[in-house]
Amino acid sequence: MRFPQRTASDREREELMDIIQKDVKDCYQCMKCSSGCPFIEEMDYKPHQMIKLIKLGLFEKVLKSESLWICASCMACSSRCPRDIEPAKVFEGLRVMMLREKDQSKVQLIHKRGVPRQALIASMRKFRR
Repeated sequence: MRFPQRTASDREREELMDIIQKDVKDCYQCMKCSSGCPFIEEMDYKPHQMIKLIKLGLFEKVLKSESLWICASCMACSSRCPRDIEPAKVFEGLRVMMLREKDQSKVQLIHKRGVPRQALIASMRKFRR
């Protein structure tokens, strides 16, 4: 009997779960997180759409999204979530994954977009190992 190979998205999902200590598969797409977001107009993907992309294993789309960096971590989405998914924590975990990558060109792109250094440092403090 052969076991299926783990894909890159499986590894990314496991890394994210390790960082945030939550399973995004529990989300049932009620969209309450998106309805409470004060920056929804600026995002290319709404919070519930980002969670859906993660559930589908489309990490490449998620990590290229501007929404990841627009999120202010105000926790409005997290306070509304009936499943306790904490989308703001998920977004911070994704930012940490991106910063942990060995490919520093992505970090250069983040800096060019004008992400404040304190946002990067705060997320690293929250999720360091």
